[in-house]
Amino acid sequence: MTEYAMETKKLTKRFGHVTALENVDLHLTRGTIYGLVGKSGAGKSTLLRVVSGLQSPSEGGYELFGKDSAGEEIRGIRRRAGYVAGGWSMLPGLTLRSNVKRQCALLGVPGTERVGEVLRMTGLQDFADVKAEKLPAEKQVIAAIAMALCGSPDLLLIDDGLSGMSLQQKTETEELLKRFKQDLGMTILVTAQDPESLENVADQYGILEHGELKRELSSEEIKALRETALRVRVSDANALARVMVAKSLRHRILSEDTVEIYDRPHITELVTELAKEGCEVLSIEERSVQTESLLQAISGGER
Repeated sequence: MTEYAMETKKLTKRFGHVTALENVDLHLTRGTIYGLVGKSGAGKSTLLRVVSGLQSPSEGGYELFGKDSAGEEIRGIRRRAGYVAGGWSMLPGLTLRSNVKRQCALLGVPGTERVGEVLRMTGLQDFADVKAEKLPAEKQVIAAIAMALCGSPDLLLIDDGLSGMSLQQKTETEELLKRFKQDLGMTILVTAQDPESLENVADQYGILEHGELKRELSSEEIKALRETALRVRVSDANALARVMVAKSLRHRILSEDTVEIYDRPHITELVTELAKEGCEVLSIEERSVQTESLLQAISGGER
C-alpha cells in the first residue's frame, strides 16, 4: 500500500467569489520529490499555505502523514513540515548563524547543535558569519531552505524555489534536494511554472490549472510527452479532431489544416479512420514539444 506524506481530499479554497483551489486530490508519496506545476495564479502557493496551516480550507481537507487536518493531532504533525516561501525569510541585520539559531529557538529546538548541523547540511558553513543582507544572491534560496530545516522536517514544501536561477545555482540546489531525499528519506514538494524546470529533480508531477488539479504524472510520463509530438497536416482538421476525441487522444488544433497530437496513435488506423471521414493525410512530422503545448497536452486535450 502506498504511503503518502501528504494527501489532499477535495481540497477547496475560496476568497470571496474567487475560487483559488477546487476539489484538489493530490497524492505525495513518501520519500519522493513532487513537482506541483502551473502558471502564475494557478493556486500553487495557496495550496502550500493551506497545508502549512497559514490558511484554512473552505471545503475538503488534507492529511499529513496519515493524520487528518480536522483532527486534534494536526498541529503537532505540521511541525514535521518545513515551509520555504517566496520572499525574505531572515532578519537582514543578523548573521546567517544568528538567523538559524533564532529559528531553532522559535521552534523549541534546544541548544546550538542543530545550528551547526543545518549549516553543514546546506554547505553554508563558510557563510555562517555573513549578515543575511550581505549573502550572495546564489546562496539566498539555500539559506531559506536552511531556515526550514531547523525543525528537522520529514516534509519540505518549497514555493517557486528554483525559478530565476543561473544554471550553477539551479544545479547546486537540485543536488541538495536529491541528497535530502536519498540520505534523509525526506519528502519534498516544490512548485514551478513549467515541468521542464524540474526535470532533473522531480519523481512525480501534479498539473494545476485555475485551481484544478488536471493530472498527476510520473517523471517518465512527463519525459515521454515532452520529447516529441506528431504534427499532422490534413485536408480537414475538424475531421481529425473528431477522431482524436473518439480515441481519447490528447491534441491541439493549430490551424484549419494542422493538428498536434501528444499521444502515440497507430498511424495506419488513424489514416483509415480519417479516410472514413473523407479526410486526407497530407503530412506527418515528429517534432519537439514546447512548454506551452506540453502544458496543454497534460491538461487533457484541445484548448
